[in-house]
Amino acid sequence: MLRLQYGPCCRPVESLRSCLGGRRVSDSSGGAYAMIRWCSYCQAFLGEEPPFDSLVLTHGICPACVAKIEAGDELGEALTDTTQPIRDLMNRVFDCARSADESSIPLLLAEATAVGLPAASVLVGLLQPALYRAGEAWRDGNMSIAAEHRLTRWCERFFSQLPLQQPPKTPLDLLIFMMPGNTHTLGPRFAAEILAARGISTQVGAPRLPISAMVREIQRLRPRMVGLSCALAASLSAADELLIDLAGRIDRSWPRRFILGGFAVRGPGRPWNSAAGATVAATPQDVENLVRGLDPLQ
Repeated sequence: MLRLQYGPCCRPVESLRSCLGGRRVSDSSGGAYAMIRWCSYCQAFLGEEPPFDSLVLTHGICPACVAKIEAGDELGEALTDTTQPIRDLMNRVFDCARSADESSIPLLLAEATAVGLPAASVLVGLLQPALYRAGEAWRDGNMSIAAEHRLTRWCERFFSQLPLQQPPKTPLDLLIFMMPGNTHTLGPRFAAEILAARGISTQVGAPRLPISAMVREIQRLRPRMVGLSCALAASLSAADELLIDLAGRIDRSWPRRFILGGFAVRGPGRPWNSAAGATVAATPQDVENLVRGLDPLQ
């Protein structure tokens, strides 16, 4: 059960700045930094904090709202508690996902719009926790494989009805492939939407592509970086082998910049030093930082 610590209500501006990096909250493990952070003023999704397998919801404040308050905007005087509607919405999403009630999707989307949640916030703050909860329930024997598949299909339907970003523009910043053994595709697609909303041109390759097709896509699209999404920690060695194979097959004029991401590299106790020389990225923010750190001419 989530126990939410509310955001910076009625605090002076000097203390608001300390909220930009997230707030410490309590969960069933005895205390951890929140995975999912929102701005309690404008409801913008602020990002994720480790440990990534803690789904506690917390609020801070974004730099834009700090600037408004410092400028004397009325926002600073009129802060109201906006966390409870989002928490209620999150619980309804969980319930509808578990029951696979597709008729509820338009109403939930309308409610997300009403409380000011953009698509990226819905993806990371609502759908991703629902999928994670399903994975935990299956792991603990509280959900059958069939029920988990129904929930995933519900999330796919929800995802397909979101007002998503336009197709990526060229030149392409990032091309994401999935490990052949990955059975779900929502994670990489979530990441692509979040990155696109931040101005990072991203495309996700079709699932289960053979390596020859991956090579053709890289040489056709010429992305600045290639990402590989790996769901299972047990597959990380195979992921490195795949990237080494890719590097050996691609035209030498391509710079061979690889990113290794996905659930396999998230969470405590999961550091991974890639034998393929890939950079490990646990969050879309990590990927964004990598892309923005490239020379503009590269």
